[in-house]
Amino acid sequence: MKIIRDKQLATLTFVPVEADEEQVITSIAAILKPEDKLSYGGRGRDGGDDKFCTVHLHAGAATETQSKTEGRITVTQDAHVGGIELVLRGSTEEDKHEVNFIRDTCYFGSGGLIFISETEVDGKKAIITTAMRCKYCDAGMIHYGACEWRICDACAAKCEHSYVCGAIHGSMDIGVGEFCNKCGRGKPKAEGEREKSQLEHHLAVEAELGITILYKNGPPDTPREAINMILQRGAQE
Repeated sequence: MKIIRDKQLATLTFVPVEADEEQVITSIAAILKPEDKLSYGGRGRDGGDDKFCTVHLHAGAATETQSKTEGRITVTQDAHVGGIELVLRGSTEEDKHEVNFIRDTCYFGSGGLIFISETEVDGKKAIITTAMRCKYCDAGMIHYGACEWRICDACAAKCEHSYVCGAIHGSMDIGVGEFCNKCGRGKPKAEGEREKSQLEHHLAVEAELGITILYKNGPPDTPREAINMILQRGAQE
């Protein structure tokens, strides 16, 4: 899938590359009306590692609660039934990064995408979407931070900010910082203020929030182990 992100219009346009994608896009355009939802149904792996993902979106599907029991553990989750499933898989590396961003937006903020209209790109039928509408002005939004707080950048710029310290997250990480508890925007850095490293953020999360950080591909397995390895390396030089 080719994905065209228009930051100014806050839209995401999906242009099919493969024949099966073209068929799915055509079917979705036929059943959806403007402002209908493409519901988020989870992600999959695109390739042999966790660098890129696929995103599952559902059009016209019903949602039902399903339970599965294994031994003494019962897992209950919502499942999409019927409708049309669109599996977003980027055709180029740039498109794959876009799919990752879309997953973060759906997971952290919007719960899916909003169908706006169909269009034609390079002679192929395509669909135009946005992720969420601002709760104040109804503008479209596609960034996960704006969607998480349901406030577009224009409305956030008018906010009388009240900053608090707490956990902040990016698409793939976590840290500690100051953000507005009304619009979610981060506190501007002072002139010349140094950007904290990822390791410093992890240490702050453990020290200030009491959250344990474990690294998947260690050693090091924790931020403290990483510091010790750096100190040992420095002592040997």
